[in-house]
Amino acid sequence: MVRLNFDKLMSLMADYACRFYSFKVIPAKTFYLSGALRLSLVVFLLASCSGAKNEEGVHSQNLETFQSYQLSIDAERKSFSSIIESIEVVPLQETDNSLLTSASRVLMHRNEYLVINKGDEEIVFFDSKGKYLRTFRQLGQGPGEYQAINSIWIQDDELFIYERQRSIVFKYRLEGEFLDSKKLPFEVGHVIGYKDEYLVEFNYTIIEDSLMYKFGVLNSEMELTEKFLKTDEASDNIDMNPAPSMFSYSDGVLLTHMYSDSVYYYKQGQFKPFIHFDFGEDWYWENEEVFSEDKLVSSNKAWETDMSLSEKYAYVWTVVGYSHYDYFIIDRTTGKSVRVDLRKDSNFSSIVTDLGWEEDKWLVSMLPEDLFQLCEELDHELPNLDQLSRSENPSLVKVTFKDSSEW
Repeated sequence: MVRLNFDKLMSLMADYACRFYSFKVIPAKTFYLSGALRLSLVVFLLASCSGAKNEEGVHSQNLETFQSYQLSIDAERKSFSSIIESIEVVPLQETDNSLLTSASRVLMHRNEYLVINKGDEEIVFFDSKGKYLRTFRQLGQGPGEYQAINSIWIQDDELFIYERQRSIVFKYRLEGEFLDSKKLPFEVGHVIGYKDEYLVEFNYTIIEDSLMYKFGVLNSEMELTEKFLKTDEASDNIDMNPAPSMFSYSDGVLLTHMYSDSVYYYKQGQFKPFIHFDFGEDWYWENEEVFSEDKLVSSNKAWETDMSLSEKYAYVWTVVGYSHYDYFIIDRTTGKSVRVDLRKDSNFSSIVTDLGWEEDKWLVSMLPEDLFQLCEELDHELPNLDQLSRSENPSLVKVTFKDSSEW
């Protein structure tokens, strides 16, 4: 399986940057330059194309330009509590109608939390204090009914759900009334709406008879208008990624895909490399390795990532060999990163579930026993301890980090 390695990423970036110039750059793979030099060249080109200047002519920070962060799976692990300044806890009320099997995906809209209860394929609404409001569930095969929630987003005060099995996008009012549905021309991994378009993750779906791309754009009539990141080969081991792969960010959309250390950004018709998580020689796909379970087991290298992003911070999760998960928090304003110990009972379980960011506060869900332990380490007093101890629902926790100089 062909991977998009760092050389190819640099070539793509150089090509993107030089659309604004009259000269042509030979692809980066032709040169035997160090990674640092290639990166410096491309960052220079990109910086020449964008970035506001202050009165002294110095470029101010623009977090919509390309950034690369060095991460080490051998770095010292820091305890979660040691990098936290404070936390805010939102207990999710437990009632007969709001028993949660999980809280692995949460949307925030107009002071309400929409918790996707994946086990029951339903959406449970809570207010900003965690009080239960209502449950939305239209499971079935009839008109306006979905069979699974594979992608979900809110746009113009309307709720959209993508069901992969039948390749249908359903549209509802937030109160639950069914409005419309549209069928995609092919099955894709994930979908998100952007203005009057739909961005899709193909995940090695063959389109146009024999071609494969990572991402594409559909217009309002579900016609394919753009294709990005052509790939030549896929593996029989590839399956649809259950985790969301596209996220709204700064009036655009972030795009990720399986087995990649890179994040892309789409805004107003422009698609570009956005973030590179640099694991160096510890990245399994660095030399275009094929998918092999035996090789992955013995490699002890990072080979899959997931992330969430705010303007100031990034959270990164990665799988190392078949031995454990690693977790990182990055201060995007300084580039400093910390390897955080979020392990629970085993190397493949975590005390938190990443839900994204509320401005620069990390939003996670935590089960009661893990929350109690964190509060004890932080000497944080829970005013509703009795309610929490009797509930099996997870709580939402907003984490404020210490300044990264103290990590």
